[in-house]
Amino acid sequence: MRRGLVTGVILSLFTIAAPAMADTLDDAAKRGALKICVVEGAPYALKTPSGRWIGHEIDIGQRLATDFGLAPEFVSGSYADVIGRLNKGECDLIAASLAIEPDRLRQAWFTTPYSETDVSIVVARKAPVRIADLDKADVVIGAVAGAPAILLAKSTLPAATIEVFPDLLAAERALEGGAIVGLAHKAPIPRLLAVKAPDKYAVVEGEPLARTADAFAVRKGDADLLNTLNGWVEARKRDGFLDRTNNYWLSTLDWTERLKPRSAAGK
Repeated sequence: MRRGLVTGVILSLFTIAAPAMADTLDDAAKRGALKICVVEGAPYALKTPSGRWIGHEIDIGQRLATDFGLAPEFVSGSYADVIGRLNKGECDLIAASLAIEPDRLRQAWFTTPYSETDVSIVVARKAPVRIADLDKADVVIGAVAGAPAILLAKSTLPAATIEVFPDLLAAERALEGGAIVGLAHKAPIPRLLAVKAPDKYAVVEGEPLARTADAFAVRKGDADLLNTLNGWVEARKRDGFLDRTNNYWLSTLDWTERLKPRSAAGK
């Protein structure tokens, strides 16, 4: 009962503060849609065989927009350019499980984190699967441009070569083709690759490289939107929505069933 009352108070503040919100939400209300920048890739934002958006950020973005009486409009980008798209006005905010990192703090404002994600390395099974064995000059580890895994891999494996790829698909192809020994990325991608092909891949043993705090990003100076999103995160933490969403997309692989063609899923 007490939790419900707190959530109700927080949500009521959204309504009370509505007239004073910044132009970002006012403009979204005029359009009837909230433009949300996402980074396409499992399990955050991806499309089913029928072309429908699903994913961790899609569920969060849809709930966020719906709570304000708006339709979600997703704008796809990459980790390397998504903040630039935000600052150009191509979207109202970023929902891409974007890790709060010092270099990003100079480019945008971040809300209270709504999830946490492990960063680890998946390797070809024939390769060493211990961190210490990967820290060698002849070892090449892949990472995706703009992702925190780049700096984490460099600091953890100073002797190894870190090769940066424009997107996750290119990095996965390099791993499959043997061009790189391993791939550093946020969960659950390393585990997903290992589960899909256990004879080919394995997640490096031991602790992950790091655990990132992931949050919405808004344009610098957009204080009203930042405060509104912080309140929304608090409310959705307390009612269990974020915990349920994070668990489903980041801790299980149940969602992979939704990627099968309808005919195959029905067999």
